[in-house]
Amino acid sequence: MGLQRRSLRAVAGLVVAAVVLTGGVARSSASPIDAKKAQAAALAAQIDAMAARVAAVAERLADAKAKLGATDAALAQASGALGAANSRFAEVKSRLADQAVDAYVHGGSLSLVQQLANSTGEDLPVRNHYASLAAGEDQAIADELIAARQDLGTKRASLQRLQADRRAAVDTLAAQQAALLKTEASMRALLARVKGELAALVAADEARRDAARRASGSIWDCIRQLESGNNYSAPGGGAYQFLDSTWHALGYSGTASDAPPEQQDQAAVRLQQQAGWGQWTTASRCGR
Repeated sequence: MGLQRRSLRAVAGLVVAAVVLTGGVARSSASPIDAKKAQAAALAAQIDAMAARVAAVAERLADAKAKLGATDAALAQASGALGAANSRFAEVKSRLADQAVDAYVHGGSLSLVQQLANSTGEDLPVRNHYASLAAGEDQAIADELIAARQDLGTKRASLQRLQADRRAAVDTLAAQQAALLKTEASMRALLARVKGELAALVAADEARRDAARRASGSIWDCIRQLESGNNYSAPGGGAYQFLDSTWHALGYSGTASDAPPEQQDQAAVRLQQQAGWGQWTTASRCGR
């Protein structure tokens, strides 16, 4: 249980690290795109490290399962041997006549030995067997069977304890592997989300750059100059003198004069594409 708790605490630490990572990079002084790239790269590195840990645990789990399988096989073999010894001992006992068994258990009897030795008839082999047993010839065999049964019982008990320990190790490693895989899946989902956010940022930046390129031509320069003296902070609507209602209709908040230049350029291009050059009375003086 201690190993499992330590393993799960380690996994929890990785999750916390990933959460800190996703928030910490974004607060840096880098541009949003650079910060998002750094976030994605750091997450990818974390995932690679997690994948290495998953592989290591999987290898340890496979080894633990192999050891458990070997223990299971050894336990089955010991149980089979003990069963065979018990059967053999039962066979020896079954061949004993009631009197001979009683005599052997109570230390044997010379008169019984003589009586059995002088017996005749169909039961002579059995009587001779118990005569030799009472005389001590088969006692060593019986004692060996008893000792073997005890040894096999001890071995089986030891293997059962080992089996329990190895099964617990397999369960712990399996739980650790499941936790790591769950964390890895969460991190991969987070990375996919970050990559999506990065793609959106790149697309938006490209759109702004494209708008800026289109707004940097002589016509737009002329319009800005006539509308605001090329002052993006000019009161009344910034460089292009947007009405607040027009600015808000384009999906922006606040006033145009508070927006960065690239956003005002982008808004001007969008408005021209939607409503034409007539939105600016100065456009005709600039060749439109």
